[in-house]
Amino acid sequence: MRTRPALAALLLLVGCSQADPEGERLDVTVVGTPWPGGLAARLEAEATQASLIARDGTGAIVPGLASSWRFVDNDQGLILRLRPTKWSDGRTLGSNEVVSAFRRAAVRGEPALRHGGIASAAGIAAGTTPASKIGVLAPIARVVEIRLASASPLLLGWLAEPGLAVTRRDDRATLAAYTAAGPAGQRVLTRREAMAGPAARPGTIAIASTNDSTAAVARFARGETDIVMGDGLAGLGEARTVARPQMLQVDPLWGVYGYIANTRSGPLKDPELRRTLTLATDRTALAARVGLAAMAPVAGLLPPVLAPAAVGTPDMAAQKAAAAALRNGKAPIRLTLLLPPGHDHRVIAERVAADWAALGVTLAISEVDAATIAARIKRGNFDLALTEASLPVADAAALLARWRCDGGLVCDPDADALLDKARVAPLAERPALIAAAEARWLEAPPMVPLLTPLRWALVARNVEGWTANRAGSHPLGRLAVAAKP
Repeated sequence: MRTRPALAALLLLVGCSQADPEGERLDVTVVGTPWPGGLAARLEAEATQASLIARDGTGAIVPGLASSWRFVDNDQGLILRLRPTKWSDGRTLGSNEVVSAFRRAAVRGEPALRHGGIASAAGIAAGTTPASKIGVLAPIARVVEIRLASASPLLLGWLAEPGLAVTRRDDRATLAAYTAAGPAGQRVLTRREAMAGPAARPGTIAIASTNDSTAAVARFARGETDIVMGDGLAGLGEARTVARPQMLQVDPLWGVYGYIANTRSGPLKDPELRRTLTLATDRTALAARVGLAAMAPVAGLLPPVLAPAAVGTPDMAAQKAAAAALRNGKAPIRLTLLLPPGHDHRVIAERVAADWAALGVTLAISEVDAATIAARIKRGNFDLALTEASLPVADAAALLARWRCDGGLVCDPDADALLDKARVAPLAERPALIAAAEARWLEAPPMVPLLTPLRWALVARNVEGWTANRAGSHPLGRLAVAAKP
């Protein structure tokens, strides 16, 4: 039986809208353990959770649910106009639903609210202020007003964070372009609309996770996956061996690669020992050993690009002499460093261990996955643990905020007070206060800083729209993928 052209077109349209959206499948592999704080989870959240503001593939701020915005009241208020948007159940989005979503985010203690300077966010997270006092208002149906504790020039970047996505309490309806299914480590995102758009191009996106970087890179070389992304440094060595021109992409990030110290128990409870290890580490030689411009030496708790005051090249001979003097006559020490799997991390650790060995400090390496490292840091069950912490926003105060007393790693109330003062001070006064807070923490360093972190990716030639950027922003829905031959 032949089907008439009009009926055939109708059947095709219905089929596409319900099960098979137009556009190619984008296959992505993330090198790293799938866990809530990992890269794979973030990539999924960017596609399946809609926020007021979004980022494009260059890291730049672009409209999300808000079509336009403007700062008011000496930059202590932000007015956003919502674009006409419907939930997946057909209801129209209203500004009151945005307010409700932000109240729930405040109760969860989403860091982006506090970093963005939204009024009452800190008090709500601490349980001292009711959620109804959040500085997010709905004056009319399609307008959202945000009130700030002080001027916050980085607010738009924080509003783009998935943690501030607009969702409903029941979580059954969505505003996002994609929905997700599948087990952890094998997630498949399907576009809700039949027709592709600028922010939702692939019909489906598969996100697989693995700690086997060799196998992931081999699959890419065989053309079996479109993108391989490293959740940090691990796997870059393998990627460099097979990469063709333009395929290997590297993002230098706003953050610090180094070793967090257990300041609550064990040998590193002694701040003098922590200062000694920091002095003894030759970061310039370490950066030369790594051989990547993206991984520059870092001597403080902020990378040079965010440090309020530039730090000159250290006199390593003098630093090592000072470290030796501090350790003179003291018994040998053995420390264990928690590292994620990966040869790249070991190369750095072995170079650091060589510096410390001259002081009678032996560094043993224990490989565990990123989720386990995070859990052991929280429990205090470690000596040293790798951190590749970075932020998608160039916010020095936010990067320092993890050392606040409420972060649970260290506690220096004076440093906290300086950081709090920096958040509300006039813009011109903030860099000096941030520098003072950093200097205070460095008197008893909570970590051994080493280098700036990076994120790498192998991107096939059939993928368009990838641009390296310091925010590490690569929303998968915004990438175009051509049909595979």
